[in-house]
Parts: sequence; structure tokens; C-alpha cells
Amino acid sequence: MRKIYTVGEAIYDIIFLNGKPIDAKVGGAMINSSVSLGRLGLPIHYIGDTAKDAVGEIMRTFLVENKVNIDHFAFYPESKSRLALAFIDDENSPKYSFYKINTPQKVKLKFPDINKDDIILFGSFYGIKAEVRGALVDFLLEAKRKNAIIIYDPNFRPNHSSLLSTVLPFIEDNIRFADIVKASNEDFNLIFGTDTFDEVHKRIMPLNPSSLIYTRNEKGIDWAFRGERKHFKVQKLNPISAVGAGDTFNAGLIYYLFKNKITKKELESMSITQWEEMLTIADKFAANVCMSTDNYISEDFAKEISAD
Repeated sequence: MRKIYTVGEAIYDIIFLNGKPIDAKVGGAMINSSVSLGRLGLPIHYIGDTAKDAVGEIMRTFLVENKVNIDHFAFYPESKSRLALAFIDDENSPKYSFYKINTPQKVKLKFPDINKDDIILFGSFYGIKAEVRGALVDFLLEAKRKNAIIIYDPNFRPNHSSLLSTVLPFIEDNIRFADIVKASNEDFNLIFGTDTFDEVHKRIMPLNPSSLIYTRNEKGIDWAFRGERKHFKVQKLNPISAVGAGDTFNAGLIYYLFKNKITKKELESMSITQWEEMLTIADKFAANVCMSTDNYISEDFAKEISAD
């Protein structure tokens, strides 16, 4: 059976509003995407690691409850799990402060065997992390050889900016692996020092990804695919929180590909109408997350989508 894999950090998010903690959520970009897909009943497998502590147990239980396969989730004893403090600003956008996993053990992810037309979503710090880079590249090379669909979201944060000169070659290699590259204008501005779609498109196209999705919050989505380019509008919202919006957008992309049984070969010849349908679904997913402090689609929304 076709499977979906996400590769990324497991983080426990503590959310602050007006300087006070108002909520806490199991998070990390790829976990956020995974939980949304699990709530939809899709065959989602999360690849990552955390500490074998109280927070790690909260993560394990939450993923299982949301039907996310954790066979490839590693737990380190005598360690401390990652934390992220998310401070919501006046525009309801989060500003993050990250606290890394503390473990004396060597980081080692459990990568699975991959099959044709499986779907892989990867990115964030795991996409450029030196400790897992070799194993990740081997996994991506095998996925490419097997004709799996690879989606890359760099999800690059300001706190990583000091590492940019070192990790930029990794980001560029990740773009080369990808069939779909999706990132926000903030991400691309941090990575390439430009915040216009035209300039980003020129910078990325020599790296030869099949398609580029460039999100700009309420200003819409710019898209490029094999010489075609188009701008799409998004829903107008009064968001409660944008935490997890981009991650759930990614889940929407995957949901569309899986629901419509789009293979790697079919992805390469999708029509503009199909792309518009996929981006509309992804925007709908992101909008649902923005209307709560959750990092993933609500269970009611999942039931609504599954019933369509």
C-alpha cells in the first residue's frame, strides 16, 4: 500500500499571548503535518526522535491517538525533549525561541524502505542538520531512485540565520531532490535575501525542482511549474494564531495527491486546473488551523473533509 512519510523534529510548543502562556501543544513542522493527515485516516508514518522523558511520552501518546505510525520514532533515555516557546504578536503571527534536545547519545533516525509513488515530506532543521545529513541524503536518493514523490519545505527560522553560509549548500541540494518545493516569502527572504517571487524563481529554477509554491500569507500564493506561472488568491481571515498554518498547508497538498491517486508520473503532467484544486485544498487546511491555537486541522474539519 502507498505510504506517506514525514521527516523532522519533534518539539513541544508552549504558546504565549501578551507575555503569558495560554496553551501547550505537541509540535514540530512535520508532526503538525502528520497529525492532520492522521486525523484524515491516511497511512502516515512519522520519522524523528525525542527524549524518553515526560514530554516524550506526551508526544508518543498524542501521535498514537491521532493514528500516526511511530515505528520510526526514536526515543533517547537520560535526555531532555525539545521545546519551542511561541510568542504570538499583534498580527497573530508566532515568534519562536527554540530549546534543543539534550542527549549524550548519537542522533540516529530510523529510516524505512521506500516504494514507488510513496510521498515524502521533509524540511525544517532536520533538512540541514549535520548529525542526520548522511542518512537523510541516502534515504532521499533511494526515494528518488524508486520514483517516490518528494516535497521539501525549508521552514528556515531566524535563529538559524547565523548558520546560513554553512547550510545553504544543503538547502540547495534539498531543492534538487524535490518534486515540489514549498516555502513562505519569509523563508526565502532569510535564505536568499529576496522577497519577490520573480527573484526567488530565478534563484531556484537552476536547481531544477519540478514545481515551486511560494506562499505570502493573506497576499496569496505564487506558483511555477514547467514554464507555467500563476498567482492564486487565498481566503481572507481574522486569524487567532498562525502556528502550524504552513505545516497544515503541506498536509493539504499531500491529501490532494493521495486522495486523487496522483502518481509521480502523473504529477509531472498535472494541469493548471489540478494545481489550482490542490492549492485551494491546501489553503482551506491552513485556514482551519488559523482559527484556533491548535497546530493541526480540527477533528470536526477532518470529518467534514473525509465526507466530501
